[in-house]
Amino acid sequence: MYLRGQPPPSVNMYWRRFAIKDIPLDDHDTFDVWLRERWYEKDTLMEQYVSTGRFPGNAASGAVNGDVKEDFIETEVKLAHWWEVGNIFVILAAFALVANLLARVWELVIYRKH
Repeated sequence: MYLRGQPPPSVNMYWRRFAIKDIPLDDHDTFDVWLRERWYEKDTLMEQYVSTGRFPGNAASGAVNGDVKEDFIETEVKLAHWWEVGNIFVILAAFALVANLLARVWELVIYRKH
């Protein structure tokens, strides 16, 4: 949508952080159960989003550049410049350039041996 010059009407996200010490990484079976429980929670969140149009909030104490309404934060996100969309591809383009350079160096090394 940004490539057509139109921002999306809305973007909805639900953020949650987990402390590494609280994730059971030492035991495969325990981790499997823990991860499965997170997926069940995700399914519940998605069901609520589909039925209400919003994710559940966490008593937000304040918003940065936005308004706190009920228990969610609503703010406008927009690009400062149209070319910021291209920033997505910078790493990919840099990788392609390095790969191309390495391929050419490799060809020079192979042809010198023959």
